[in-house]
Amino acid sequence: MTPTPDILTELRELLDEEIPVNGTEADTAFTNSRLSSILSDSVNIYAAAAEGWRRKAAKIQKKLDGIGSYQVGTERYEYISLSTALAAALKVASTFEEQAVKKTPGISSMMFKLTPPEVL
Repeated sequence: MTPTPDILTELRELLDEEIPVNGTEADTAFTNSRLSSILSDSVNIYAAAAEGWRRKAAKIQKKLDGIGSYQVGTERYEYISLSTALAAALKVASTFEEQAVKKTPGISSMMFKLTPPEVL
């Protein structure tokens, strides 16, 4: 898929990766260059979103591994469990993967759908 500014913006929304006010793309998990690369390797935006969420799951594992909670003064902060965060990210990836398959052109009928094999 060919990346355009509009498609990059849409992909950021699907990945819940907003650029902060007065921030830059470097303040997010994915730079525009990385998103463009993911889009170029994908058949459609939903496949790109699925790949992005799988990558976010890997980053979540790195960030949350071993951290359960911390306290600053009288305020206490608790993270969700690693398994819960990973399951949520992978569930979103799975949802977008299903959308990617539905939007992939193929031969279909009422009884079945044929999708051409992925060729390297």
